Amino acid sequence: MNRARGPLPRAIGPLAEPGSTVLIMTIAVAVVEVLTPTEVVLAYLYVIPLLRLGTTAQPRKLWAATAVACSLTLANLLIPGPLLFDGAVLTNRLLVCGALVLTAHQCLRIQALQRQRLELEGQLAVEDLRRDFVATLAHDLKTPILGTIATTRSLATAHQRSDGPLVARALATIERGQSRALAQIQTLLEVYRNDAEGLVIQPVGLEFTGLVEEVIRELSALAEERQLTLRLSFGQDAQWRPHRLHGDAAQLRRLVENLLLNAIHHSLRGGQIQLVLESRGAGHCLRIADSGPGVPEQEIPNLFQRFTRLSEERPGNGLGLYLCRQIVNAHGGTIVLRNRPAGGAEIEVLLPAGHQDPATEPG
Repeated sequence: MNRARGPLPRAIGPLAEPGSTVLIMTIAVAVVEVLTPTEVVLAYLYVIPLLRLGTTAQPRKLWAATAVACSLTLANLLIPGPLLFDGAVLTNRLLVCGALVLTAHQCLRIQALQRQRLELEGQLAVEDLRRDFVATLAHDLKTPILGTIATTRSLATAHQRSDGPLVARALATIERGQSRALAQIQTLLEVYRNDAEGLVIQPVGLEFTGLVEEVIRELSALAEERQLTLRLSFGQDAQWRPHRLHGDAAQLRRLVENLLLNAIHHSLRGGQIQLVLESRGAGHCLRIADSGPGVPEQEIPNLFQRFTRLSEERPGNGLGLYLCRQIVNAHGGTIVLRNRPAGGAEIEVLLPAGHQDPATEPG
């Protein structure tokens, strides 16, 4: 049996904190190592304090502790007395050192995975809280808005003759404002639902030309109120023709409505909004050009991101175009915006005409 000569190396300090179980385990392993024959390798027991330390220790401290454990493992070749060279014993102890290093590496990897798990759990909790908040807020806002719209319509019907055109115009203005607020709330709900669950489309065969014309008719009154002219042409097709594609009719209608409303809101009074629908390759292309101030070039790359706020010339909540991008992506198409040389901005949507399997656009 070997007998200890002198105190344990002072380097044992980094391996554990004083008064902790890690320190006690470290000393115990070191004592057992010194009291047993050098040929008997028990240094692998240093794995126990390393694992205990690896649950919370910083990387620098854990690597320092690993270095101390490896030093103690190799020091037993000289303490308590030098051992005649034995390749097998040296190899065994070097293998133990390698195992200790691997243990420390795995401890740090586990720490990183635990941090990632906690971060993901925190993000999920925040997302759930945000979703609940948005749903509650939207519900609380929709109720009074719907009530205001209903009351305004009732007043407009009851007092249409007695109160004259002034009150009628005032009531119409209130109704339009409330309807616009309701549409924004609905867009907010759709965006958050699409981000959380993905935009699932239900594609069917449809005639896109008729859909575009219906949207134009629905928004023509708003355009006339702003003294805007809506003009639909068919590009190289020259004359009216059906443009058939496979898509979700409700979502595509929402797409065209959002794009045309965007053009109406950003066009100057007395201007013209040009819509061009034409075939392009294996798909159909819809271009909508407004007569507004255009978009600063530095803002175009982020235009279709959520909550992107542009310059004062183009106000908005940054959700409408983001929803348009979700709809276009779900249909396997593309959407881009460019400034026109003559002034104003033009949004181009390219949709495939062929049969598309039901798709989900991730948030």
